[in-house]
Amino acid sequence: GNLEETVNRLVADVATHEEALGFAVETFEGFKEEMKLMREQMVESVAMNRSLSDLVKILQDEVAGRRASNQRLLRTNSVSTSQERTSRVDVQRPAKYSGSRDARVIDNFLFQVDYYLDLQNVVEEDLKIKTAAMLLEGDAVAWWRRKMLDIENGDCTITTLDDFRKQLKGYFMPVDVERHAYRLVANLKQTGALRDYIRAYQKVMLDVPMMPEKDKLHWFIIGLQSWAQTDVERSNPETFEQAYVAVERLADTQRKSYTDTFKAVKKSDHGGKRDDRRDHNRNESVSQKLTERKTFFRKDYTGPPRE
Repeated sequence: GNLEETVNRLVADVATHEEALGFAVETFEGFKEEMKLMREQMVESVAMNRSLSDLVKILQDEVAGRRASNQRLLRTNSVSTSQERTSRVDVQRPAKYSGSRDARVIDNFLFQVDYYLDLQNVVEEDLKIKTAAMLLEGDAVAWWRRKMLDIENGDCTITTLDDFRKQLKGYFMPVDVERHAYRLVANLKQTGALRDYIRAYQKVMLDVPMMPEKDKLHWFIIGLQSWAQTDVERSNPETFEQAYVAVERLADTQRKSYTDTFKAVKKSDHGGKRDDRRDHNRNESVSQKLTERKTFFRKDYTGPPRE
C-alpha cells in the first residue's frame, strides 16, 4: 500500500513537473517571439534613422545650394545696381585733343580718357578705341583717319587702347621730352615765394615720372635760395616727399611771421596816428588860444573909437 502511494505521488509530481515544464516552454516561446518582434522593430528603427539621416543630409545640401544661389543673386543685383547707379552719374567728357605736341597736354588727355572709360564701365577694347577716337579733333582726327587706312591695308595693328596710346604718343609726343624736362629741372630756381617754387617744381615733375627719388630730392633742394636750403637740410630729408613737407612747413612759418609783423606794424601805425591826431589837436588848441590872446594886443589897435 505504501509503495502504491509513493508511486502515485511520484506520478503526480512528474505530471506537475511536466505541466510546469510545458508552461516554461510556452513562456520561452513567447519570449522568443517578443525578442524577434523587438529585433524587427530595432531593424526598422535603424532603417528609419538612416532614412532620416539621409533626408537631413539632402535638406542640408539643398539649404547650402539655396544659400549659394542667394549670394550669387545678391552679388549680381549689387553689380547691376552699381552699374545702374554709375550709368546715372553725369560724367563730363574730357576735353578734346587737337594734336598739340605738348607732352603734358598729351599725358593729361590720355589720363582723362582712361578715367572717363572707367567711370562709364567701358570694358571692350574696340569700344574703348572708338570712344578715344571720338575725343580727337583737328590734326589729331587727320592722324587717326590715316591710321585707319593703315589698319585696313594691314600696315598697322591697333586692337587695344594701349596700342592706340602708343601710336598717339609715338606720333605727337616731342622728341627728347625727358631730356628737356631734366634741363628744366636743373635750371629751375626759387626767385620768389616758396609756394610758387613748389608749384613750379611739381609741374615739371609731371614730365619726368621715372626720375629717381634721389634726383628729385637733389634738384629740389638745389633750386632753393640759400637760406631755405639751410633750413631744409637741417631736417635731413631722405626723400623728396620729406623735403617737400619741410618746405611747406617753412612757407607756413614764413607766412605766419609776415602776418604777425604786418599786424604789429599796422597796430603801431594806428597808435602813431592817434598820437599825431592828439598832438595836432593840442597844437590847434594852443594856437587858437594864442590867437585869441593876440587879438587883444594887435599893433594896429588904437583904442576905443573916437566920437
